[in-house]
Amino acid sequence: MSITTKTGDKGYTSVAGRRVKKDSKIIEAIGTIDELQAIIEEVEIQKDLYEIMGAIACGNKITNYELRITNLENEIEKLEKKLKPVTKFLIFKKEKARKLNWVRTVVRRAERKVVALRNYKLRITNYELIVIYLNRLSDYFYLLSRQKE
Repeated sequence: MSITTKTGDKGYTSVAGRRVKKDSKIIEAIGTIDELQAIIEEVEIQKDLYEIMGAIACGNKITNYELRITNLENEIEKLEKKLKPVTKFLIFKKEKARKLNWVRTVVRRAERKVVALRNYKLRITNYELIVIYLNRLSDYFYLLSRQKE
């Protein structure tokens, strides 16, 4: 089967067997999370993001997210202990720090897009856990960028 189906040429795409506008809130959220997984280098987080996209698109149940959130919080705590408190606005100069900060901003955008789905009448299982996970993920990448600076 070819990647070129021409079924999206009129501004619609398929999600879970239904046609939706490409500029719909659900496509914005899924597309931003897809962009995020493409720039993240950590495979486990990429897997989490694919699972989240499935939950948004199809209502798939996400599993073990309480544990994943706890693990992120533990990593955040470890990083916070290593870093000095922030006393001014940070400008990242090192390449790795800038990339991680860019990832953080895409996570924040993904979080905003998911929050915008709150009243979209979708069957998103564990919606609150998705929002919490993305929130912690942005904190994690912020601290990683500080560490690399």
